[in-house]
Amino acid sequence: MPASPIIYKGNSTPLPDRELAALIDAHPKPSSISQYSYGTAGFRYEASLLPCVFVRMGIFAALRSASLGGEEVGLMITASHNPEPDNGMKIADSHGGMLDAAWEKHAVSLANAPTSKHALILIKTLSDYATGYHPSTTVDGKLPKMVVHVGRDTRSHSPPLAALVIRAARAMGATVIDHGEVSTPMLHHFVMHANGHLLPSIIPQRCNESGYYEIMAMSYAILLRTGAVSGRKRLPTTSKLVIDGACGIGAPKINKFQRIFAKLGSEGCKGLPLLHTLNFPGDGPLNDNCGAEFVQKQQLPPNLYTKSARGISKRYMTSFDGDADRVVFHYEDETGKFHLLDGDKIAVLVSSFIQEELRCIDPEGRAVKCGVVQTAYANGSSTLYLKNVVKTNVVIAKTGVKFVHAAAHHHFDVGVYFEANGHGTVLFGPNFCDFIAGADARLRGTPRHNRANIALRRLRVLPAMVNQSVGDAMSDMLLVDAILFLRGWDLSTWAKLYADMPSKQAKVKVADSEFVAMLGCYIIF
Repeated sequence: MPASPIIYKGNSTPLPDRELAALIDAHPKPSSISQYSYGTAGFRYEASLLPCVFVRMGIFAALRSASLGGEEVGLMITASHNPEPDNGMKIADSHGGMLDAAWEKHAVSLANAPTSKHALILIKTLSDYATGYHPSTTVDGKLPKMVVHVGRDTRSHSPPLAALVIRAARAMGATVIDHGEVSTPMLHHFVMHANGHLLPSIIPQRCNESGYYEIMAMSYAILLRTGAVSGRKRLPTTSKLVIDGACGIGAPKINKFQRIFAKLGSEGCKGLPLLHTLNFPGDGPLNDNCGAEFVQKQQLPPNLYTKSARGISKRYMTSFDGDADRVVFHYEDETGKFHLLDGDKIAVLVSSFIQEELRCIDPEGRAVKCGVVQTAYANGSSTLYLKNVVKTNVVIAKTGVKFVHAAAHHHFDVGVYFEANGHGTVLFGPNFCDFIAGADARLRGTPRHNRANIALRRLRVLPAMVNQSVGDAMSDMLLVDAILFLRGWDLSTWAKLYADMPSKQAKVKVADSEFVAMLGCYIIF
């Protein structure tokens, strides 16, 4: 069983200013950094440059929780798909998603305060805001309750950086829940489920690691069982799913997940594939010539470091990235040729499946507004297929997870987004939940093999199975596998839906990356 998180109680009140100043001064801003910036997924730098940021963000996370009247927030320590020497942090707001854009500015200001004196002024300002904005949750003018969840990836420098965050958050009086080594989507899941009053009623509340596994495994099993009506059997080419864990956190978490799979299999759940996980932490360098970033950008198969990789079938494979929030699929055909199915292909598969199921209940397709959010990096063939064949709405958003996530929420009742790099999810809004409740009332008492009833059972489990806060490699992998099983497809059938336009992505070093990011420039070769 997964280890229970460690709960650290905070001080009854924040430390005096002189002690907070001493904590900040102990980790000064490096002279080599002119300005820390908060990217689309937080701060990310070479690890030795980060202690200053981590101390200040521990304080900041506590204040963010206080500003929300005691709702719980999260701080994930990871540099995702970056090389091993890098590290960083992503801040999760109480809804489980990314930090509110207005508060990003406060985080950047605090990270870049030139001295502890300047930092204390900002801390005092944010503290006054928190106590004034939620007077009902304050006593004698003190800060509201503060709770910060902390998770980290497998990098060697993540534990000492986590210790700085924990110490700083507790210094502000926050309770810290240390989840240890977890994937990024797991940390976001914990935060979303900890704030149960924000969780849609259609999703069971599961706040810990075991619950995270169980809620997805049970939903996945229900999806597979709906295929039993037609006697669906798994194809030989999809009987073993080989997972490249990028030598990161995803591989050991898949193994824990498998124990639940095994239990479900013994209870008669048909269609479960044999999962063969490779590239564990320590098998090879993190994200080096393996993982979703390498496979998608280079359009090459991953290096398989694990010794048991010899002789495995490469007909059904997937690659995670280092913190397990991205996933892409790939395979080698009979001739040994490599084929990539990236985030664009996943968006097409998932959106077409969901719309097909919705139309079984609502043939006119008017009750629920569906659509896909893409960026300028999306392959043009996928956009044309979505518009002309799937016949769904397509919205183009600025590049970056926080922009596509917001657009999916804003434009659609069911919003699908997958960046080409494999980061994505499906967001289900309140109107979808109302639609499911209404369909359940109408179809109650009808035969279980009725096609509309089958569609209802499939759609009802998706919000729980698909991570609603952030892209999740494990969740997305299971969703894709279930859809392939229900359709009787293998990867080659899926790949033939449309042909990608030729493209190649590459990183270009520039003198001022922040200026280029501000312009929103991209280059197509």
